[in-house]
Amino acid sequence: MPDIPFLNPTILKQLDLPVPSRDETPALLELLNLNRPYLPSKEIQAYQRLYGLDQLEAEHWQGFVEMPLFKLHVQVFKPRLDHVKGSVFLLHGYLEHSGIYQPIIRELLDQGFSVLTFDLPGHGLSNGSPANIQNFDHYQQVLHAVYQYVKQADQLPKPWLGIGQSTGGAIWMHHLLEFAEQRRNPIVQRVLLLSPLIRPAKSAWWHNSIGLGIIRRIKREVPRHFRRNNHNPEFLRFVRLKDPLQPRMMGMDWILAMSRWMQEMENRPACRIPVWLAQGAQDQTVDWRYNIEFIRKKFRLQTLLMLEEGSHQLINERPDIRAALTGLIPAFLHAQSAEDYY
Repeated sequence: MPDIPFLNPTILKQLDLPVPSRDETPALLELLNLNRPYLPSKEIQAYQRLYGLDQLEAEHWQGFVEMPLFKLHVQVFKPRLDHVKGSVFLLHGYLEHSGIYQPIIRELLDQGFSVLTFDLPGHGLSNGSPANIQNFDHYQQVLHAVYQYVKQADQLPKPWLGIGQSTGGAIWMHHLLEFAEQRRNPIVQRVLLLSPLIRPAKSAWWHNSIGLGIIRRIKREVPRHFRRNNHNPEFLRFVRLKDPLQPRMMGMDWILAMSRWMQEMENRPACRIPVWLAQGAQDQTVDWRYNIEFIRKKFRLQTLLMLEEGSHQLINERPDIRAALTGLIPAFLHAQSAEDYY
């Protein structure tokens, strides 16, 4: 039994199902409608099957939310229970998409929580320049647009919690600090950060805005190098060779936007909002030692889980390495939080 729930796309072809693509599949999405049961088309059924989403014991809604800048692919999962305990807003990392987060969606549903997740602009089935963004503020606009669309949804009862991997964690930290500075309560009561991005590993050159600007004028994008960002060979093979929605290029605008955002985050005042943090000690994607100290300074660090053998992509990490995170998730979900921070 492989350590991933994802199919080889050749199996879809054998079942006479189309393989999802960034070019064609987004056009087949309907407007997200949570007011009626969702009946996916054959093409969307193929998407759900490829990523194992059809295996989840949940009611599932899928579609797009349109905003001025982007057309976002959004999914909502509700456990088949009389009483749902709360809802989790789950944000994926850079060069990923929500489909490959099936393992943690399953865990959240098993704990009695609904899940909302969406593809970031330029990723998965959301539109936008592939793996690119002009400004990290756009991620906040996207988060707020989805929130406005679903804030009254019966499928997403409170309390609302946030989980973010890497760039997804960066988006949550930005949201928490921005709202704290405005003396507003954030849209979630607490956040679990997984390998969060503040500063990338080997980051000296990221601060060189002149050099980055020169590179940007020469190249708009650079080829992606698939790194071994966890210890699960089945997952790494799927991402590198099989997943049709994996970006093959990195946008230089994203790199420039991240460089600016890093400095903006440094300058934001600290807050008292609690965060939980899980980090792999073998992570070579982010500068995790620096990032942990940043989080200690800016937030109330409620729990720090160090996975000594863990790398960067924790959600699909090898099960024996991931076991401590598997145990942490229920504790995070069922913890008590204050309603207000001011």
